[in-house]
Amino acid sequence: MLTRNTTPRLDARSVFKAVYHWFLARLGIRRLRGHSFFGTLLGQPAVVADFGAHRGEFFVGLKSEYSISRALLVEANPVLAESLKETFGNEATIHHAALVGGNNHRSVVFTRSIEPESSSILVDWAAAWGVADQLDVPCVDLSTVICELGGRVDLLKLDIEGAEIGVLETASASDLASCGQLTVEFHDTRPPLTRRDVDRVCCRMCCEGFTILNADWPSLNDMLFVNLKMMPLCKRIGVRCRVALANALFLIRKVIFDRSA
Repeated sequence: MLTRNTTPRLDARSVFKAVYHWFLARLGIRRLRGHSFFGTLLGQPAVVADFGAHRGEFFVGLKSEYSISRALLVEANPVLAESLKETFGNEATIHHAALVGGNNHRSVVFTRSIEPESSSILVDWAAAWGVADQLDVPCVDLSTVICELGGRVDLLKLDIEGAEIGVLETASASDLASCGQLTVEFHDTRPPLTRRDVDRVCCRMCCEGFTILNADWPSLNDMLFVNLKMMPLCKRIGVRCRVALANALFLIRKVIFDRSA
């Protein structure tokens, strides 16, 4: 009896999962290392910036599927930055630096956490897992990176452990306008950040002409901002429709899998 009641439920979940992934593929959405983006909107070849590159996992996945003309990877942890240089050689420009909002800093204190992926320029954030050590690292700002990449970035990834709020709040309108897509992992569940901080940034991005896709609803771990101003009007309408449909799919997925868990 238990088998008869359970099997259809499992089959329904399998069918939904297959349909769900088919729709995402049709919409042109790819997800690599927890970051979603529209592969169909990337330039051919694409210009990419990866902030918080860590061990380069995102870039490895990206370059295995897409043609990339220029790539710049930024990592504040000196050990990981050196490893990136050894791994990628001439495939990408590597900067050992921390991305910060504004351009008034030459260096910043970087706190290395016992949990490496929680290391941050926000000491309270890194300390949640225990502090390994602290060191001064050089800073880089968004404007400098965009200029270094020729004034346009097709895909920008932000995974900088809480510092993404300050970067997006202080970025100039012209710098944001130079970015086609920004895939961002927000961190609003640990002090000093709150959901209100993220909402404020999202409002700012909408005002700058971006449409927003939340690929991990209701959390904010995988947010995508797509720059509509870079597109002709007819294409904007199509992208808005794709984003709306994708957001609906992510919401339905959450509801179905939560109820069936």
